[in-house]
Amino acid sequence: MKIIMLTMKKLITVLCFVFMVLVLHAQLLNENTNLYHANVSYLVSDAETGEEVLAYRANQSMIPASVLKIAPTASALLKFGENAVFETKLLYSGAIVDGILKGNIYILGGGDPALGSLKYQDHYYQPVSFLQEWVIQAKNAGIKRIQGDVIAIEAQSLMEKVPRTWLWEDISNHFGASPGMLNVYDDFYQLRFNTMGSVGDIAKIASVVPDDIGLEFESQVKIADGGGDQAYVFGGPDSEKRIILGTLPKGYKAFVVKAAIPDPANLLAQHFYQHLIAAGIPVSGSFHTESILPQETSFLHKTASPKLERLIHITNHRSINLYANMIGSLFALDSNLETAGEEIIRFWEGKGMNTDGLLLEDMCGLSPFNQISAEQIGFMLKTMHDSEMSETFKNSLPVSGKSGTLRYFGHNKAFNGKFYGKSGSIKRVYAYAGYLTTKSGKTVIIAGFVNQFSCTSKEAKNALADFFDTVYHDY
Repeated sequence: MKIIMLTMKKLITVLCFVFMVLVLHAQLLNENTNLYHANVSYLVSDAETGEEVLAYRANQSMIPASVLKIAPTASALLKFGENAVFETKLLYSGAIVDGILKGNIYILGGGDPALGSLKYQDHYYQPVSFLQEWVIQAKNAGIKRIQGDVIAIEAQSLMEKVPRTWLWEDISNHFGASPGMLNVYDDFYQLRFNTMGSVGDIAKIASVVPDDIGLEFESQVKIADGGGDQAYVFGGPDSEKRIILGTLPKGYKAFVVKAAIPDPANLLAQHFYQHLIAAGIPVSGSFHTESILPQETSFLHKTASPKLERLIHITNHRSINLYANMIGSLFALDSNLETAGEEIIRFWEGKGMNTDGLLLEDMCGLSPFNQISAEQIGFMLKTMHDSEMSETFKNSLPVSGKSGTLRYFGHNKAFNGKFYGKSGSIKRVYAYAGYLTTKSGKTVIIAGFVNQFSCTSKEAKNALADFFDTVYHDY
């Protein structure tokens, strides 16, 4: 009799579970008719036990967009630890004789994605800017004049740095900045447009910051009656011309559009060159980039990046493609993003992940050819949850309705403030993955993907928010 009762209890539990699965499937799929033509996948598992709570096509390879940033940030934390830093070095060739450097000054990058970023003003600009500090160190070494050049070392050409699977409309915009071992000012410049004219007029470029990018601009941007920033910058990585298309809202004297610096290494060499001259250290030569550092050089100074913990926090909170790509490249010790992707796949395979179907064309999710499954993202999240880096990683993720790219996700839902995760969106793709604390107090790992939807982005996003809200209430 006792055995029968236990069997009945187990059966009732199973039936309740099946009923919950059907309800959730209906809510996400059947009742959201806008998703009939979409590819949908999701996974919910218990964060403590790893037990699968709910899944639908969880092994299906999906386009993740920026949810992919979980891969490089988690991998780097596990490999390097939260206190790792990445150094930019100043070196020189030749010798310093009577205050004259008879040789060149070299800038050798160590992959710092944030060098000169205003996001870290306390790090790069206090008490003086990093460029001023470099000048001070040159003076401290006894350099009063340079008979040579200022040279930045960048191994990859401008064409080689751009991933082959990125879209033409992305590569010259700020979110399409290509990573290299030398990056500066977050690798973007500002185009400031005057849109004070009439609707339909061409918006004129009022200024460019910094103003010495070395590019020619042609604005074909039209002034619109609202609509926000719909301007896109077009131009090849080795082209000196940029054409800007699209629309911007009327009524602004300096509407800012961000675009990718085509050659950050060269710009860095230029600005250091200018700082040296302004500080009274003449340079007889010029500034430029080279791909190989000479064998015989002497050390002058080094600038360390912020700690990895801070870099990853900004990467995930603000979803910065450059940082994610560079962190992934540093993990693989290779600035080629395809090679970095292969290294990260091998890393997770070594931890027991089934990597079938996992394809990483970049580290940030910008390529529409990236593929990852809800199970694979779930494996990464579970591994981080069980690791010594658990709190550091979780705190790097924005919070639903509260911060970062999740500020408006779930802000009007019961799970507001209960989901730490990463969002992702590119054309016809929405995805979310992270840790959700449910109404019952349990923590689940949750990942939801919607690809190739024909509805509006808002409707796809709302469908996922409804799904997360249901999981919050029912588990």
